[in-house]
Amino acid sequence: MSSVAPPSNYDLRFEVLGIPVRVHPFFWMFSALLGMTGARNDLRLVALWVACVFVSILVHEFGHALMGKWFGGSPSILLYSLGGLCYSGTERTPGQRLAVVLAGPAAGFLLFLATLLVYSLLYHITPAEHLALVRPFVGLTPNAQAFLGGLSKLPSGLGRDVSLIRETYVQMVQINLYWTLINLLPIWPLDGGQAAQVVMTQANPRNGLRWSHGVSFVTAGLIAIFLGVQSQDLFITLFMGYFAYINYEQLQRLHEASRFSKDDDDWWRR
Repeated sequence: MSSVAPPSNYDLRFEVLGIPVRVHPFFWMFSALLGMTGARNDLRLVALWVACVFVSILVHEFGHALMGKWFGGSPSILLYSLGGLCYSGTERTPGQRLAVVLAGPAAGFLLFLATLLVYSLLYHITPAEHLALVRPFVGLTPNAQAFLGGLSKLPSGLGRDVSLIRETYVQMVQINLYWTLINLLPIWPLDGGQAAQVVMTQANPRNGLRWSHGVSFVTAGLIAIFLGVQSQDLFITLFMGYFAYINYEQLQRLHEASRFSKDDDDWWRR
């Protein structure tokens, strides 16, 4: 854990359900910077964004941790500048490893559904209206009548004031739907890429690791190129470009390892 984000005197430490959590100060800084890039010149909205990111990533990591604990592990959670990590320290079967990997996105999706449920109970937003409000987050055109109907039920601010209740809905939906879907892409080290790696190494123990990084490199590279041409979202474009680069590096390392261990069927495990 310390190799990723060394402990500091400013770490926030606590424990939930017997699982220790450490929050590195860079987590707060990077979350705030990301919030400021979203055209949020209101400090209240930046603070709200940081709070939503904290809750969402913590729930995601607890999905991994609780599943790991179910299989007899001793998990711990770290939140740091680039997101979160869950450590278990227990070897698992491929099926258990797959369950632990997918439990994180599942927890995030459940938090997304819980957000919709709470707003339905409080503001009587119908499923059709939720669907219309959610569709723009995944690039789909909503039904105009349902969209306006759902929007009208969300409290609005007075004058130029922004409704924190409406903004909380937007941010929780954006984080826990949009980012959950991105996290399921077959790109290592995202959860989808780790799940693909488990499946591919089982299907082909010798070349599966190489295949998984190859798929990750191509997928991340194509998405980065597409977003670079079609989108103005510089962050996600650079995000995918970075993932393409680190998977290219992994492929290079595997290639070098194969050159020195051509007759060793277990070279890929090293």
